[in-house]
Amino acid sequence: MEIISKSNDKFKLMKEMIKTNRYPNITVTDDLQVLKIALDNNLKIKLLLFNYEEEYQEETQKLLDGLISISDEAYQISASTYNLLKFKENHAGIICAIEMPEYTMDDFKNKEFLLVLDRLEIPGNIGTIYRTIEAIKIDGVILVDQISKLNNEKITSSSRGCNLIIPTLSLSYDDAQKFLLDNNYDIYLGEPKLGLNYQEYDYKNKVAIVVGNERFGINNNWYNNKNKKVFIPMEGSINSLNVGVAASILIYEAYMKRKA
Repeated sequence: MEIISKSNDKFKLMKEMIKTNRYPNITVTDDLQVLKIALDNNLKIKLLLFNYEEEYQEETQKLLDGLISISDEAYQISASTYNLLKFKENHAGIICAIEMPEYTMDDFKNKEFLLVLDRLEIPGNIGTIYRTIEAIKIDGVILVDQISKLNNEKITSSSRGCNLIIPTLSLSYDDAQKFLLDNNYDIYLGEPKLGLNYQEYDYKNKVAIVVGNERFGINNNWYNNKNKKVFIPMEGSINSLNVGVAASILIYEAYMKRKA
């Protein structure tokens, strides 16, 4: 397999995919768990680079061989060259540009249980939410007027790769609201205090739970329709929860009610 240097166009391409926003459907990672998810789910690997000076353990070597077998292109690089790309110190010695699956509204219209993330900003919050979603197998996510892009490496890392395998659709507010109403979803707006206690709903029909921006909450336009409002009781002096925590509480409640 060809060994390339930092002057090679493929190295420059990988660096460009990391540093720029020109490749919105590509996420780059050297996280071992994410790489395992990519292999296990047969995701499309556009480009793979690995450190030929690394002494891989047997399991990691098996992972590398599997990733090479599904990659469009794979090249060897030196340790010093790899260090110019790595995201963290405890890397796997393997870095991949992974193509993210794409979905349409037609793919979503028959899904029964959706979470809507309205203008979320902080990658760690988004990643935490995706891990919770994967744990209870929600059907999909709608990103409304997204600020942090789903291919952000910090989201990929904090979600442990769950953002790569959970069906996700990116829409404007207008398109999202119309899609949900046209397809007969009960829409639940995550609220600090309006509506009903989250435990009082049964969540039995087609469900879309909306949580909003860390600073500003959900888009006020959601209130222009007869959407349900749901709040999580709080008795302390803090008047709101972290959006990742709030989303987890709401979707777990809906999950348990739907299973009952």
